[in-house]
Amino acid sequence: MYHQKNFYKSISFFLSLYLVCQILVTDICTAGNIKESVIFAATEGSTIPQKNSDKYTISFLNRKIDFKNNFFYSDFVIFTVVVLTALAGYLYGKRRGKKIVIAKKYPVSLQEPHTLAGNDHADVLSKKEKPFIHKFDMVTVLFADIKGFSEITDSLDPETLLEELDGFFYYFDTIIDRYHVEKIKTMGDAYMCAGGIPQKNCTNPVDVVLVALDVQNHLKQLSRQNPNMWRVRIGIHTGQVVAGMLGHKSHSFDIWGHTVNVASRLESSCMAEKINISGATYEKIKQFFDCEYQGVLTCTNDFSYYVNGLKPEFVEIDANGQPVPNHAFFVQMQLLRINDLEDFVEDMMVDTTSKLYFHNFKHTMDVYEHVELLALSENIKDENLLLLKTAALMHDIGYSIPYSDDMDTLSEDIARETLPIYQYKPQQIDRICSLMKATHYKSIPNGILEEIMHDANLMYYGRADYFTRTMSLFREQSENRMIVKKNNWFQNQIKYLTNHKFYTRAARVLVNVPSDQQIANLTGKRLEDKREEIL
Repeated sequence: MYHQKNFYKSISFFLSLYLVCQILVTDICTAGNIKESVIFAATEGSTIPQKNSDKYTISFLNRKIDFKNNFFYSDFVIFTVVVLTALAGYLYGKRRGKKIVIAKKYPVSLQEPHTLAGNDHADVLSKKEKPFIHKFDMVTVLFADIKGFSEITDSLDPETLLEELDGFFYYFDTIIDRYHVEKIKTMGDAYMCAGGIPQKNCTNPVDVVLVALDVQNHLKQLSRQNPNMWRVRIGIHTGQVVAGMLGHKSHSFDIWGHTVNVASRLESSCMAEKINISGATYEKIKQFFDCEYQGVLTCTNDFSYYVNGLKPEFVEIDANGQPVPNHAFFVQMQLLRINDLEDFVEDMMVDTTSKLYFHNFKHTMDVYEHVELLALSENIKDENLLLLKTAALMHDIGYSIPYSDDMDTLSEDIARETLPIYQYKPQQIDRICSLMKATHYKSIPNGILEEIMHDANLMYYGRADYFTRTMSLFREQSENRMIVKKNNWFQNQIKYLTNHKFYTRAARVLVNVPSDQQIANLTGKRLEDKREEIL
């Protein structure tokens, strides 16, 4: 309805513009005709010879025909421009509306640190008001420094030292960009970065450990060519931090808290060429990495572990002979990252102007949970499970944009714009959009994955709360002006129930109320409504 109203407003505006242009063109043509008439009258009353008078008469008629033709062509051109402009404005507004809604779900506090030092915060700091501060519940902090750096500074000239140190920091900067980890600062030979800020995510412990492994593997490779290559020790801890902008003349982004102190202590107690992690980080990454128990960290009474590398099932060898994460690893990471996508979908569907009594986040999570249940019963795992769960989360996301009759297309458009942010590949997005279409009431599932999507979306057909759910759908569509007559609504629901069937064995087992009983209950409710109308 929102886009329809905008379309009608655009049409009204451009029709008004069209009428104004038409009046102007008519006035111009009329003025031209009057001018020619005056000239013709003056000529007719003069002493011009007859043959010359005929010539002027023919000239006047030809020009009059030209004016008519020009008016016709002007009319056609104006009308075409009006229609095309209105259509383009409608399509642009529709697409821009989706992007604006998506953009609103990423608050300023979670954008890049340089954005945090934007005009608003710079003004606050310049006025010596309270600086910008934000608390993050799960951040993974990495400290790295060079073992024996003081001795190294004595043996190298300053230019060589700075050149090698710059190369070391440059490689670190390159790696953290690859894994979406944020650089905090450098202090002498020490390097500090953190995952999970400024954009919150569930994968930051794994991302930061990958950074550490990549750096250590790179330095080990260089040490084969240069035995005097620097040896680095790394400490990593996961926990809460406070992040913010400090300074009055120059603004710097920094983090503070117990988590930062523990990461620093882990680094200082670590052996060279090792990665020392806390027990808190270990619990987050033990699924992916081979770790070795090290001991108890005295400052926290927490366990510490050395990370030796990825587990064998998640490793493949690249062209340079280096171990790198394989496809199975990335699929497991996406299954972990889907928690972030769930938060995004919840924000989208809760913060909407549409009156959603049925297609709300509660229904989305109902479909999501049943997709997982049905998939496990059919022994669907790994990437196929990922695609199903993602399709379940995104299939009704279009309802977060003001209500219209094209929600399926809107959901697909939002999915295609959003999923790349969460590192989905184009082939995966295509399959997810195909699975989303299986939830349409007219669709016929093709294959077990589409059958699971179809059944999960309509599990309420076989539950005792069917009538409550279907009346919620009626209320939603009524208040959003999608349907009018309640009697037609009941007829359509009876038709859907009559033609409906569950495709998966697990869905059929989970049915509590069969379709014929639902139809009988719905028919009884329909008769009660008719009696109330008569009375």
